[in-house]
Amino acid sequence: MWGAIIGDLAGSIYEYEQTKQISKINPRCLIGEKSFYSDDTILTIAILDAILNDKDYPFYLKKYARAFINYKPNFSPYFKGVFSPGFTKWSQSNQVGDSIGNGAMMRISPVGYLFSSEKEIIENSINATIPSHNSNEAKQSPLPFL
Repeated sequence: MWGAIIGDLAGSIYEYEQTKQISKINPRCLIGEKSFYSDDTILTIAILDAILNDKDYPFYLKKYARAFINYKPNFSPYFKGVFSPGFTKWSQSNQVGDSIGNGAMMRISPVGYLFSSEKEIIENSINATIPSHNSNEAKQSPLPFL
């Protein structure tokens, strides 16, 4: 949990620029004064909240997305909003999402932290990711047991 959030903070100031060029990372200052939390932290906490309550993953993902819909880091340049347009649209609908991005994997660290059996971890990883990432690409697993 802490690793996911600290990693998000540490990498936040590089995320946008990495799409344009490779920026040098300063190992002496892991979390800078311009660091910020992104959608990955927000949705990691949503998954944690879901697990601690009733495991209604779609409900908690949408609840947090709606609560942070207007959050925009005070960092320039940055994307227009904290969530992708597709995720925002999904969070305001009753549809199953079909994203092929990596966002679902970025938010599931609470699953590994709070479940102990392999079966529970696999089951809850799937249940926590498919609400927004139910595309054929996202469902293709390199793991032979899924």
